[in-house]
Amino acid sequence: MYTLITQIRNYLFDKGILKSSSFDFPIINVGNLAVGGSGKTPHIEYIVKLLKKNYNVATLSRGYGRKTKGFREVFDDSKAIDCGDEPLQIKQKFPDVGVFVGENRVEAVTKLLFQYPKTDVILLDDAYQHRAIKAGLNILLTDYSKIFTKDKSMPVGRLRENPKAAKRSDVVVVTKCPADISDEERKRIINDISAFTDSPVLFSKIEYDNLVAFSNEQVDLQQIDNILLVSGLANPKSMEDFIRNKYPFSGVYHLAYRDHYKFTSKDIVAINEKINSFAGQNNILITSEKDAVRLSDFIEIKKSAVYKLPIRISFLGNDKIIFKEIIENYVRENKADYGVYKETN
Repeated sequence: MYTLITQIRNYLFDKGILKSSSFDFPIINVGNLAVGGSGKTPHIEYIVKLLKKNYNVATLSRGYGRKTKGFREVFDDSKAIDCGDEPLQIKQKFPDVGVFVGENRVEAVTKLLFQYPKTDVILLDDAYQHRAIKAGLNILLTDYSKIFTKDKSMPVGRLRENPKAAKRSDVVVVTKCPADISDEERKRIINDISAFTDSPVLFSKIEYDNLVAFSNEQVDLQQIDNILLVSGLANPKSMEDFIRNKYPFSGVYHLAYRDHYKFTSKDIVAINEKINSFAGQNNILITSEKDAVRLSDFIEIKKSAVYKLPIRISFLGNDKIIFKEIIENYVRENKADYGVYKETN
């Protein structure tokens, strides 16, 4: 039934019965077919780094988990509850980039361009199913651990659409790949995906940077006794594996909450009690960048030594060059002096 509904909806858009709005202006959409994390935010940040030296870049997302509605700009001192954790994370990492939220993407793009007419390119976060707006470049992400070709539509599987929806993509990125993925496996995955789309298939992996202090209290990171890992991620396994491998002689305890979890004062008390119960002197709390944004609302969390673990993505082999060319060529060829709204079928 779910598949039938989504197929009817896509048919209505494909036939022009439901209208899609487009702009004579570079708009890049980064999305996926499945629910859950596939690395959209790190890939958005990767594209921001590619473009921001030469273009005025803006990002636009729905602002998942926020308590507000409508279009609004995100500032570095905004609260996650007002704009969502991932948009705030992007703004704090890139203060010179415009970050906006708005559930109505067409209205949001129009207001964004009216307020900031010198914007050169807009990056849409998680708008692959939002067909009311037609992006010029659609980047489809799929998690290596459960590629969409092997998945099923909800509620049986994780897909929000039939795998055939991949045909709307302009490039497919297989994310969270192991660094040692073989050429044979890459070819097999490309063949599987090519049954649904002619788009080029690229491969990326997750990398972690050094810990960044999130509180005034700090410890010697070479002499850690115990680590409390606090996460509210769709799939925190890679983060936990990285911490355990990096600090093999430290005790690692993981408090895993659901994705985008809204921490409460009661949670903070429990977290502080847990870390204070550890033996030893050098005990720290490690959390993700996204969780740090939400935890920053609680002064009490900073009574302990707290660190956040920055995440980034990198492409495998020559895929870095290919991806860079796709992004830069699209923006350069479609850049306009201003965005011009039009309605198309």
